[in-house]
Amino acid sequence: MDLTATSRPAPSAARPGDWALIAAGSSLTVALAASLFTFVGTGSDGTELALRMTARLSFAWFMLAFVAAPLHQLRPSRLSAWLLRRRRALGVTFGHSMAVHVVCIRRLFVLNAPERPPMVTTADFFIGIPGLVLVGLLTLTSLDALKRRLGPVAWRRLHVTGIWVVWAIFFFCLVDSVGRKTTNHPFLAYYAFIAVLLLGLALRVLAARRRASRV
Repeated sequence: MDLTATSRPAPSAARPGDWALIAAGSSLTVALAASLFTFVGTGSDGTELALRMTARLSFAWFMLAFVAAPLHQLRPSRLSAWLLRRRRALGVTFGHSMAVHVVCIRRLFVLNAPERPPMVTTADFFIGIPGLVLVGLLTLTSLDALKRRLGPVAWRRLHVTGIWVVWAIFFFCLVDSVGRKTTNHPFLAYYAFIAVLLLGLALRVLAARRRASRV
C-alpha cells in the first residue's frame, strides 16, 4: 500500500529493492513471533507477548510509511528520500506484519475458547476486526494487477481514506487500552505510541498547510 495523502502520483510498479525490503521486514516479524513462542512458550503468556510485540512492530512499519511524504516535504534529507521511495514497500510490509499479528490473535482465541481472551476489549473486537479487513484490502490492492483494475481514482480514494482509518484505529485502540488494560509501564505500552501518532498527524497537517500556501 502506498501510504500517502499528497498530490504526488503513486508509483505504478515496484522499485528495485522493494521486494528485498518487504522480504526482510516480513521475515523480521515472523522471526520475532517465532522467537517469543520458542523462548516464552506457546501458552497464553507467550501468545500475549507475541501479540503485543507484533502489534508494535506493525505500528513502526505503518508510521514509517505514514510520515514519509510529509517528512520529505518539510525536512528533505537522504533518509526522508529513502522513506519516500520505499513507502509502498513499507506499507506492504505493514500488511504482512499484521498478517502475523492475526495468527497470534487466532492462537489466543484458540487458547481461551469458548470465552473471549481477557486482554481483548470490546473496542479491540469491534474496531480491530474491520481494521484488519481494511489492511488486507490495502495490501492486496498494492498489487499492480489489482491496482490497474481499480483505476487511479478509486485506488487513490481507497488508500487515502484507508490510511486515515488505520491511523484512527491505532489511536482509539491505544486510548481505550489506557483506561481498560493494566500495565506496569503505561508510558512504554501506550503513551509513547499515542505521542508518535500525534506527531505523525502534526507532520501531515504542517505539510498540507505548506502545500496550500503555495497554491
